Amino acid sequence: MAGEATSIRSTRSTLTFYVSAILLLAVGLGLLTAGVLEWIYANRIWPGVFIGATAVGGLSEEEARIRWEATLPDPQRPLFVLEGPGFQRAVSLADLGARVDLPGTLQEAMRVGREQGLADWPERIAIWWSGRVVPPRVEVDAAILDARVAELAAAIDRPPRDASLEIRGDQVIVLPAEAGARLDREATRARLLEALATLQPTAIRLPVEIVPPAVTEVEPARTQLSQWLQGPIHLFVPTETLTVPLSLPTTGPWELSPAELAGMITLVRVDSPSPHLEARLEDARLQEWLAPITATLQADPVDARFVFDEARRQLIPIAPSRWGYRMDIPTTVARVREALSAPTREVPIALTLIPPRYPETATAEALGITGLIAQATTNFKGSPPPRVRNITLGASRMHGVVVPPGEVFSFNAHLGDVSVDTGFEEALIIYNGRTVRGVGGGLCQVSTTLFRAAFFGGFPIEERWPHAYRVGWYERTFGPGLDAAIFSPYADFKFRNDRETPILIAAEVNPEAGTLTFKIYGSDDGRRVTVEGPFVSNVVPHGPPVYEEDPTLPKGKIVQVDWAVDGADVLVKRKVEKDGQILYEDRVFTRYQAWQAVFKVGTGEP
Repeated sequence: MAGEATSIRSTRSTLTFYVSAILLLAVGLGLLTAGVLEWIYANRIWPGVFIGATAVGGLSEEEARIRWEATLPDPQRPLFVLEGPGFQRAVSLADLGARVDLPGTLQEAMRVGREQGLADWPERIAIWWSGRVVPPRVEVDAAILDARVAELAAAIDRPPRDASLEIRGDQVIVLPAEAGARLDREATRARLLEALATLQPTAIRLPVEIVPPAVTEVEPARTQLSQWLQGPIHLFVPTETLTVPLSLPTTGPWELSPAELAGMITLVRVDSPSPHLEARLEDARLQEWLAPITATLQADPVDARFVFDEARRQLIPIAPSRWGYRMDIPTTVARVREALSAPTREVPIALTLIPPRYPETATAEALGITGLIAQATTNFKGSPPPRVRNITLGASRMHGVVVPPGEVFSFNAHLGDVSVDTGFEEALIIYNGRTVRGVGGGLCQVSTTLFRAAFFGGFPIEERWPHAYRVGWYERTFGPGLDAAIFSPYADFKFRNDRETPILIAAEVNPEAGTLTFKIYGSDDGRRVTVEGPFVSNVVPHGPPVYEEDPTLPKGKIVQVDWAVDGADVLVKRKVEKDGQILYEDRVFTRYQAWQAVFKVGTGEP
């Protein structure tokens, strides 16, 4: 038994020796093989390594460069095809700002399996057995890539188009909705970078988002518009409903056609409760269309005119009053708006009636007119008939006028148009520094007389213009310095009724005596007027006569057209007092030019 045990131990020792020897031999052979392989591939890429799809294992870096570079795409030739809805574009590496990093990629391939020394052998064996792919290193200029993505977005992006309506004449056309498109820029950039990492020709589907329109249903608005434009609208003045008689130039009708109405309508998107279109009538455009009608349908009220019966202290009407009127624009616009959806297309125009301040029923007691408070008279005896008729007509325009308290009286406003058509005739006037024949000659006699009445009555004078030279007609009753020239519409005479009650202007013309008198009636408020002057100074003698040739006159005939008068400075002073207080102190200063006599000498045919 002892021998058997010894034999077993001997056998085990022998086996251990052989196993150890084999292991040592295997390790030695492994180390020898590893050393040989390390020596063989010392400057070569480890077997089983690929750059992209190109096998470069066992090659030197230069050999690998040559082999791999031969497979690379031309940077300038299209490599990728970008596709989107209705869009396609081929781009190259250069287009995307991309460049292949050859040295960096080859160095990466050389490093595979060589990072940990002997510890790399398991990885080397795995690489040899299964292979290892090194992705190409591609450098991208971010600015160029972003610019290309922006260009793609500009070509693809399209805003959605809401459904809308178009008015063509009196027809309403539906323009259907259309979806928009929007490129997802970040996703596009990621897809491009992913494709660049492969360097393989491929089609890249661009991430494009479909943007739906907000408004898709316009049928209610179309129905509304069609009803609005179904026919013309007629506007008229409903005379049967007027509460007072009016002197209207016309009562219509005026037609608002569907085409005109269409130009006043806008379509507005409304988001609540859901996006939709609403038709709206633009008030400003309708009012612009109404403007000519508005101008026609307007008249200021006219006060009645009166004379004052001094004996009975009563007002006697001599001219009726008239109501004024204006178009009530807001109400009329509202009626047009209502008619758009109404069965009838007839619109009564709304008028605002303006009563006169002083109707025929006004009384002297109610107005506070108690008697005469001022008057003035001038003399025009010897005037030619046309001048007398102009004076008479001009004075009639002022006769019977009531001036409210605080209001400024304008001579030209009451005189109106001065023309042959309104009854005035040609007579001598001062125009542009000369005495010439003109329509309305003699009206300055009227303005001068009324000026003096207001001046002597203590009323504030708001505007007064003197004549260029002294006129004899106006110096017969007072002297120089209190004349008032008018030339409508440029030179006016104005005074203000600063009393607490109205005043009444009355004109009296006596053609036989050649006198014009203005009387002002009102309530005596106790004011007293003191006038001093005229004070004449700086007299400038007139020059010698002037003779001018006139081919329109027969040869040898001489006609005087201007009369000589000396120039001078004239001052008139006025003081207005009331209850011991000075209301006004005026200095009316006039510098009259020296005036030469002018004669026309005929040079024409007899």
